[in-house]
Amino acid sequence: MKSAAPGNIVMFTDFHRGSYAVIGALYRLSLERLGVAVTEVKTPQTQKERKAAAAAFRGGRIIHNTIGPCFAPVDGAFNIAAPFHEWSEYPEQWAERLNRFDEVWVSSRHIKLTLRKSGVTVPVEIAPPALDLEPIPPKSRWAASAPFRFLACGEAHFRKGFHLLMEGFMKAFPKPGAANLTIKTSKGCKWKSPRKDINIVPANMPRGELLSMYRSCDVFVSASLGEGLGLPVAEAIMALTPVAANYWGGHKDILAKGSFFEIPHKAVDQLFCSRPDYFSPGQKCAYSSPEAIAGTLLKAVKSSPASRRKMAMEARRMLVSNYGAKTALKKLKARLGL
Repeated sequence: MKSAAPGNIVMFTDFHRGSYAVIGALYRLSLERLGVAVTEVKTPQTQKERKAAAAAFRGGRIIHNTIGPCFAPVDGAFNIAAPFHEWSEYPEQWAERLNRFDEVWVSSRHIKLTLRKSGVTVPVEIAPPALDLEPIPPKSRWAASAPFRFLACGEAHFRKGFHLLMEGFMKAFPKPGAANLTIKTSKGCKWKSPRKDINIVPANMPRGELLSMYRSCDVFVSASLGEGLGLPVAEAIMALTPVAANYWGGHKDILAKGSFFEIPHKAVDQLFCSRPDYFSPGQKCAYSSPEAIAGTLLKAVKSSPASRRKMAMEARRMLVSNYGAKTALKKLKARLGL
């Protein structure tokens, strides 16, 4: 690692983006466990704010926890970018931004491969935060609820595949009564539930309350079209809740075959971007049809409590081995030269 002036770590975080705020907190917990003092502030948005940051943090190390078009290194500091990206290609303009950084930290092999093939030439290192430092209440019984309970959570964005999940759920259970699906999403979401056994919860919950939801369901399900890592899946695993998801992108780093209910998918062209500048030719995503989702949900309902417990235990064992404090802190320690 290129030498940097000693001192505390500064972290720029997009607090208004829920998942980035969580990642920032996990990095802060991890670094503090190593004895590193962390000052976490809002990502500078304007040239004036960036100049002020350069004056305040010159000679220090800064972790930038933001989204592609907002990456901007601070003059006179050692700049570390921590990008998350779901699709298989990174926009060229974003890659150019990352190439102005000293180093890039990623949380999965998927992100590293995507950045490399998209033209990022600066050092890219897998250096995730530890995912087991935050207390998540674990599940203690795996007997199915009546009706069977599925939980999904994430921002109200097409990428999360909630439209596919709801359609798949209704195909699996044509009549209400056999199962329930709860979708925890962001405050302000105006979606209407298509059926009484699909409960849409648009709310900003306290962190502890959200984490407690995982153990209350029988299976956590993700029909996401793409994840750089898949933080809700990781949280469910830490709660010892069985998971149903595809095996693509970041999920391949946090899941192992046989330790989850795999939703079949096809890698297809990614056709819908939030904004034109988020698009890059050749982007792929993981599409699971409603029929494929329905089949997996039915398998989950028909599974035994013993098999669900075994899955949950094995999934947690793998996650901790790859993303627990013992492994993750060792990687961070090496990156910081401690």
